[in-house]
Amino acid sequence: MKYGKILRKLAIVVILPLLLVLIPAAPAWAAPVVALSPTSGAVGTEVTVTGTNFESYAGDYVSVFFDKTEIGGTIIPDNGTFTISFRIPDDTKAGRAYITVEDEYGNRLGEKRPFIIEGMEIERYPMDGTVGTIVAITGKGFYADERVTFYYDGTSVGSEMANAAGEVTYHLTVPESTVGVHEISAQDTLGSLTAADFKVTPSATVDPALGAMGDRVTISGTGFKDRVYVTISLDDIELAKDKTDKLGSFETIFNVPVMKPEAYEIEVEDDVGNIAKAEFIIGAGVSLSPITGNVGTPIIVNGTGFTAGKAVTVTYDNQEVATAVPNGNGTFSVIFNVPASITGNHPITITDGINIIKRTFTMESEAPPVAKLSLPEEAVEAEGEVYFDWEDVEDPSGVAYTLQVASDEDFADIELEEEELTDSEFTLPEETLVPTKKDAPYYWRVKAIDGASNEGEWSTLRSFHIKASFLLPKGAIYALIVLGFLGLAFLAFWLGRRTAYYRRP
Repeated sequence: MKYGKILRKLAIVVILPLLLVLIPAAPAWAAPVVALSPTSGAVGTEVTVTGTNFESYAGDYVSVFFDKTEIGGTIIPDNGTFTISFRIPDDTKAGRAYITVEDEYGNRLGEKRPFIIEGMEIERYPMDGTVGTIVAITGKGFYADERVTFYYDGTSVGSEMANAAGEVTYHLTVPESTVGVHEISAQDTLGSLTAADFKVTPSATVDPALGAMGDRVTISGTGFKDRVYVTISLDDIELAKDKTDKLGSFETIFNVPVMKPEAYEIEVEDDVGNIAKAEFIIGAGVSLSPITGNVGTPIIVNGTGFTAGKAVTVTYDNQEVATAVPNGNGTFSVIFNVPASITGNHPITITDGINIIKRTFTMESEAPPVAKLSLPEEAVEAEGEVYFDWEDVEDPSGVAYTLQVASDEDFADIELEEEELTDSEFTLPEETLVPTKKDAPYYWRVKAIDGASNEGEWSTLRSFHIKASFLLPKGAIYALIVLGFLGLAFLAFWLGRRTAYYRRP
C-alpha cells in the first residue's frame, strides 16, 4: 500500500510535464502602442500616427480620432503595424489635444497621445532702436507651410513662408516713424493676427562727419516728435533750427563756425525734449568770400587750424595767387583778385604742406551784351582805308572784340577776321580788300567776348563797298617824285651850263 502511493506520485511527476508539452500553448500578445510625429505644432501641421503591436487585431478596421473627431482609419495588416497622416484642422484652438485609436466597437486601443497646438506669437530683437534698425522677428503658431505677412503700424512691410511646424523668421528694417511705441504685427493666411511693440528712439546723422570753418554740413534726424521744431547746437552755439515732418524726420544745412579743431558732439533737441546726438570733428578749414563772381573779383580767404608760423600757399587753377603766414592760433586772412579764367567751377587749394584744403570758386557765365555798330554806315562807299567803329560793351569780367568781314551775308567766305581787339574800333589798311561795286558789297559784324570766355551774340550786319581808285600806287608816286627831282636837277644843270656859255667873253 505504501509502495502504491509512491508509484502514483512518481507517475504524476513524470506524466504532467509530458502533458504540458503536448498541449498547444496560447500565444502571448504585447500591448498595442500608438506614437505621434511630431508631438507639437501649429494649425495645418501634418501629423503622422504610427501603430505597432496590433497583430491581435489583424484584419480589423480601426479609427483614428483627434479630440473625438475621426480623422481617418485603416485595416490592420498581419504585421500589426500601420500609419495614418492628417493635418491639424484649421479651427483648432491653441492648447492640448488628444489622439486616440479605437476599434469598430468604440474600444480604445493603446494609450491616448497628447498633441500640443502652439499659440500664435512673435518675439523681436531688439525691442527698441532708431529708424533703420534691423529687427529680427521670430514667430510660432502660424498656419504651417503658408505665407505670413508682417506689418508696421498697420502697413505691410514684407512676408515670409512659415515652415512645417508653423515657425517663421523675418528681418524688418524700421521705417521712418515718430518717437515712441509702434506695433509690429504678423498675420497668416487664416487671418489670425498677433503683435508686439517696438519703441523708436531719436537719432541724428551729420554728413560729412568731418569739416572745417565755413563748410556747409548736412544734418538729418529721424524718430522725433512729428511737426515740431528742432534746435541744432554745438557747445551751446545754436547752428540751425528746422521743423520735423509728419514722420518725425528733418534735414537741414548749417555752416561750421570758427572753433578750435577737435571732436565735438552736436545735439539735436525737439520742442518736447527728445534729444539725439552725433559726433562731428572740426579740422583745419578755410572760408572764401565770395564764392562766385567774375574776373578780377577780390576774394577774401580766412583760414583756421593751420600750423602756426608755417607759410600757407593759395592757388587758383594751380596758379599761385597768394601766400600768408598763420599766427600763433593757426589763423590767417589774405586777399587775391580772380585771374582771367573761363566760366564754370575753378579749384582753389590752400595748403601749408601738412593741411590741404580745397574750395571752389564759380566763374560767372553771363554773356556780354551785343555790340552796336557805328561806322561805316549801311551801304556806304568807303575809301580803301576803311575805319570800323562800334559802341563800347561793358562787362564785369572785361571784354575783347572779334571783327569779321565777309563777301556774303552768311559769312561763309570770310575775307578778314581780327580777334582779341581791346578797343571798340579798327582801321583796315589800304589794299586789304579789293574794290567792289555797290551790288556786290562786303558785310561786317562784331561780337564781344568777356574775360571768362563768355561769348556775346554777333551784332547786326552792315554792308559797304570800296570805290575803285584811279590814283597811282604810292610806290609809283614816290618813283615819279624822285624822277621829277632828278629832272629838275638836270634842267638846272643844263641851264647853268648854257648861261655860262653865253657869258664868255
